[in-house]
Amino acid sequence: MIKSLFAIVVMCIGTEMFSQKVDSLNIYSASMKKDIKTLVVHPSNDKNMKLPTVYILHGFTGYPKRTLTQDIPSLVKLSKEMQMIFVLPDGNYDSWYIDSPNLKYETFIAKELTGFIQKKYSSDQSKTALMGWSMGGHGALYIGARHQDTFSAIGSLCGVIDFVPFGKEYGVAKLLGENPEKWISYTAISQIDKLKNSRQKILISCGIDDLLIAQNRKFHEQLISMNIPHIYEESPGAHDAAYWSTAAVTQIFQLNQFFQNHD
Repeated sequence: MIKSLFAIVVMCIGTEMFSQKVDSLNIYSASMKKDIKTLVVHPSNDKNMKLPTVYILHGFTGYPKRTLTQDIPSLVKLSKEMQMIFVLPDGNYDSWYIDSPNLKYETFIAKELTGFIQKKYSSDQSKTALMGWSMGGHGALYIGARHQDTFSAIGSLCGVIDFVPFGKEYGVAKLLGENPEKWISYTAISQIDKLKNSRQKILISCGIDDLLIAQNRKFHEQLISMNIPHIYEESPGAHDAAYWSTAAVTQIFQLNQFFQNHD
């Protein structure tokens, strides 16, 4: 049940102020019994057409407003140009988008949030993608593999494929306890078998100077060895907004092309 909803904010972006909206919402999560701040970027849709929808998961320490103003500032323009809805939920700083004993962010993203958006917006359920960077890239791969009926495409930008080696420094122990052996089944790499028969569009990219490049290359090689179709791209860049703000635009263009050809 939705306890509270505040669709208040309409951001004015230059001459696009009457054709573009950014709604600031508090969406109630029944599984966590709290409101989750979420931004929804959407074009004016007078004809009430069903629009492709991309859920975008921020990285470690991120939040929706920063996604829109610093991480991928072109989202408002892209939403208008591509007639696409972008949904930016708050990942609670370091939730890793998993269902842990105390937090249920996988449930929120895959069920509660998508259910709300599909009811309240003209969202095309058959053209729904999940993408993110860093911690959000992990979330996109992990949740996307586990909810293939919900997401027809997955996009990971410099994603964390395996957080076990550095999880203690990045909040994983707080979520799953101190024993790293119990973390393994919550990693993106642990879900790779679920992608064997997937019909999803899978997009993976990473900067060549990123500390996570080795993980991403290994994941790419495993996908190849398992004959899992995907697009893998490397380009100059490190683990920062300068990289993912550009790489995200590339993936959004690829998703748009996929949706145009997807029945």
